[in-house]
Amino acid sequence: MSDIIFSSKLSCIFNVKLLQQEVMLVLENNWVNHVNTKCYRGDWDVLPIRTLKQNLEQHPILQCFSLEEEGEWINLPLIDQLPEVRKVIEFFQCEVEAVRFMRLKPYAEIKPHQDKGLAMEYGSARFHLPIFAGEQVDFTVNEKLIPMKNGELWYINADAVHSVKHIGSEDRINLVIDCQVNHWLKQQIIQVDIQNHG
Repeated sequence: MSDIIFSSKLSCIFNVKLLQQEVMLVLENNWVNHVNTKCYRGDWDVLPIRTLKQNLEQHPILQCFSLEEEGEWINLPLIDQLPEVRKVIEFFQCEVEAVRFMRLKPYAEIKPHQDKGLAMEYGSARFHLPIFAGEQVDFTVNEKLIPMKNGELWYINADAVHSVKHIGSEDRINLVIDCQVNHWLKQQIIQVDIQNHG
């Protein structure tokens, strides 16, 4: 189990002020409550940015939660308002799947759970980029607190048990990105892990 990476902060820098400005532009859009209501307490909602092509004209619920489906992933028209988010997506030199904003309201809690198979070891990787209130949450993976800060890009092993407690008074908004792992992406994650623990 020691060779499994549970979290890793990538060595890249994004303009968090521009990302915050872009989030402010879409706060009045049609955010969708997270469908797995047994998994959390309080308010947790999602705004899709990238979805499967077959869901382009479908209800935002399908655009947000395209689980266990295959097909071509495309940006939604919303991306035209989000040039800085587009830069984040273009940073990834691999196949990018779902991209969405995820908003956790103050004092909400995501209960301990696992997203089976969503880890580098299984060919998939999830990344969190906190934009608002990243420091106001206790984000735990494999019983270890992850010190996320606004503007940082973190790989999270979602196959491991993880949970989130919002301890602040502002909405926490993260950009969440799912990717297919290739050699480039694996090297990004492993190199940082070696630097942190070598």
